[in-house]
This record gives sequence, C-alpha cells and structure tokens, in this order.
Amino acid sequence: MKATKRRTRRADPLASAHAVEAVLERLRSSLPEIIPRSHKNLSSLLNSVRGLYMRQPAETKRGRPARYPREQLLRVDSTLRDLLGRETSISVRSFVGQYLPILDFPLDVREVLERGDVNLFEAHQLARLTARKLGGTDGKARSLRKKLLEAHLLAQGSGTLLRQRVKEALGELREPDPTETEVLAVGKADGLLEADPLDASHLFFEELRMISRALREIGPGEVTDEDLAEIMPAVDQITLTLQKIARRKEREQAKKLVI
Repeated sequence: MKATKRRTRRADPLASAHAVEAVLERLRSSLPEIIPRSHKNLSSLLNSVRGLYMRQPAETKRGRPARYPREQLLRVDSTLRDLLGRETSISVRSFVGQYLPILDFPLDVREVLERGDVNLFEAHQLARLTARKLGGTDGKARSLRKKLLEAHLLAQGSGTLLRQRVKEALGELREPDPTETEVLAVGKADGLLEADPLDASHLFFEELRMISRALREIGPGEVTDEDLAEIMPAVDQITLTLQKIARRKEREQAKKLVI
C-alpha cells in the first residue's frame, strides 16, 4: 500500500512541557492569590475557566454551588488570554484542552513531541495508550506506543491513520462513516422541511451535509497551517454550541423524569 506523505509542519512553540509550564508560571506571577501551586488544583481551575462560556450564570441558589467564584474565573480567563495573545493565536480553550494535558503525557510521548517526530494531535493519540486503558503494565503500554510510533513514522502516515490505529488498540467502536453522517443529515433536513417549510433548523443539517462531503473529498495532507488557523476558532465555537445544546437536552430529559 502506498504510504501517505506527511506534510511539513511549522514548529509549534507551545508544544512542549517547558513551554506550557512557562505560561503557567507567568499566569501564577500575574495572579499569585488565585493560581494554586498544585498541578491538580491548577488543572481543575483552568478546566473551570475553559467551561466558563459553556454555561450561563446560575439564576438561583439551587443545586451544587460552583467550586470557583465566577468573578475569579473571569479574571483568570482574561489574564491567560492576554498572555497567550502576546506570542500566539491560541485561545484559552485550546490551551487548556490541547496544551495543558502535555504535562500529563507519558515521558516517552513528551520526548517525541518535543523532538518534532509527531505533532500535538498525534501525541494526544499516543498518550491515550496507557496501562489503565490497555489493562496491562506501564512497560507493555510503553512498548505498544513505541511500536505504533515506529510504524507510523516508517509509513509517513497521517494523524488520522494513527488515531485509527490507537482506537483499534483500545478496542473502541468505530466512528460513523462520513457517508452515513450525510445520509442522516439529509433525512433530518428533509423531515424538518416537510413538517414546517418555514423552520430554519433544516439549514443546520444542510450545512452538516456539506461538511461531511468536504471531509470525504479533502485529505489530511491538503489542509495547510493557514487553513487550520482559520478553521479552528470556528470549530471551537461550534463545539461550544453543540455542547450547550446537549446539556439543555439533558436538563429537559431530567425534568421529564422528575415529573
């Protein structure tokens, strides 16, 4: 089988444990009274910041109280956004979700990431192969990561292919095929139009259909760094909105069960 040629990528200045720790240290220096020294507590705080705009402020005092005051989270968000904006175009949400986990990567994964053998997406895939998830020892998990990495580099494979191999190693179910996604989107759009021709909700599923078609026609190697810089902010916003819709649906279902 013909190997997929890996495209040349620009170095990512934040894709290392040292760079991430440097950002965190500047954040701690800016807000010493808020930012904890413990990595576990800091991760908890930053993930609360990441989810800040996924939910609306509580209007009542019912339910579990927030772990961190909203005003505190807003200060951390503003300061971190300013720090990241000085040297990068990375959002707070991307930093917390994609770069902060580097500190928890196995040492061998951090090393190949910092050498530039893999990019951040590929490192995230390899880091998923842990002893706990594989049901084995740390040594066996490390050996499997090394084996998959060597095969990946030898074949000059894409990140998508590596992700598929990791999912297979973990015994995870396959993701829906883009064609199946498009068929589902078309069916929902047609159903909405038939029920109410004036309902604009069908436009969402029409757009989903177009995205699905593009995913089939565009290969990973055809997406440039400039394309990613334009796409990722929009992807972040779409993800936030979809998560908000999912949580609203869960709340509505919970109310029905109570009734």
